[in-house]
Formats: sequence, C-alpha cells, structure tokens
Amino acid sequence: MSTTTTTTATAISNTNEDPYKILFEQNIKTATNIPMVTFISNVEEFVKDKDIENVFKQLQEAYQKYKFFESKLSNNISMLTQRSKQLQESLDIVDHVENKSSESFSVQYELSEGVYSSAEVNEPKSMYLWLGANVMLEYSFDEAREVLRNNKETVDRQLRESIQDLGFVKDQITTTDVNVSRVYNYDIIQKRKLKQSGKTTEEEDK
Repeated sequence: MSTTTTTTATAISNTNEDPYKILFEQNIKTATNIPMVTFISNVEEFVKDKDIENVFKQLQEAYQKYKFFESKLSNNISMLTQRSKQLQESLDIVDHVENKSSESFSVQYELSEGVYSSAEVNEPKSMYLWLGANVMLEYSFDEAREVLRNNKETVDRQLRESIQDLGFVKDQITTTDVNVSRVYNYDIIQKRKLKQSGKTTEEEDK
C-alpha cells in the first residue's frame, strides 16, 4: 500500500496510442495500483487531438474512482485502528495475567455480545488465543505475546500504508478537480472566441 513510486513516468505523446492515456501517469502508482493523475499544464496542447466532451467524461470517471478509493481507505483506516487497539489490549492482558501467574484472581469474560460472567483463575500457566474461524489455541505467555506482537506489527504496517494511500488519493482528487476547472475554463474561452469570430464575420459581410 505504500506510495513509493517505481519509475519516473513521462507523458505519452505517441498519437498512435489511446490519446486519453495521458490522463494518468502509467508508471506512478501506489502498491495497491492506484494510479497518479496527470496535471494538465498546457490545456490547449492536451485537447488539440481530443474531443472535449470525452476529456470531461474521462476526468469525471477518474474523480468518481478516486472518491471510491477515498471512502474505502477511510473505512480501512477505521477498522485497522480499532484492530490495533484490540491487539494492544490483548498484549496488556497477557502481561497482566503473567504477573499474577503465582496467585489466584477473579476475571470477567464475555459469553456473548453484551453478556459477561465471572470466573476464578488459579495460578495460570498459559493463555488461549482466538485465531479466527472458531479456532482457539493454547500458548505459553511468551508464545502468546509473540503471536500478538506479530499480528500488531502487521496491522500497524497496513494502517501506516493506508494512511499514506489516503493522502495520495486526496492529492489525486485535488489534481483532478483542478484539471476539470482548467479544461472547463479553456472550453468557455474557446466558445467565446468562436462566437466573437462569428460576429466579426457577419459585420464584415454587411
């Protein structure tokens, strides 16, 4: 998910290829293959061999895709943040139980959502961890700590990468907005020039 680029992309100028490919930098992507949109610095040069309506269509489609990625990444960040917090709480529990391994103590545990019960724990020597798919395994304290730390490291890495990707996507949304505005303004100016040119021709004919 990291936003590290692979190579420096250059604009596609080969007219034999799809002229709209230039809307995206083909070789600059995140690890999740989210492409970087190209900033249209010279609108006149960019649209000279293209239909203006198709350019608008391509830009609008790109905008919608980036908004989808933005929503998806925001949800992932929320989920991963919660997962990281839960794993840290589990690590704290392992440390707490290990510190009390030579004594007896009472705990509350969840039977089902919102339903808890109490139990007496006598000199615990191991921990049970849920692994998913209704699978639970017994681990020593050190093993349980290693499993949880590895899982947390993975989740924290995914969280960092998702945050980086979200920043990348927000940049692409901004660039796409600017591109739409620049193309729109160029189109308005050209229509005005065309209209003015028509009026001048009519005046000369008179």
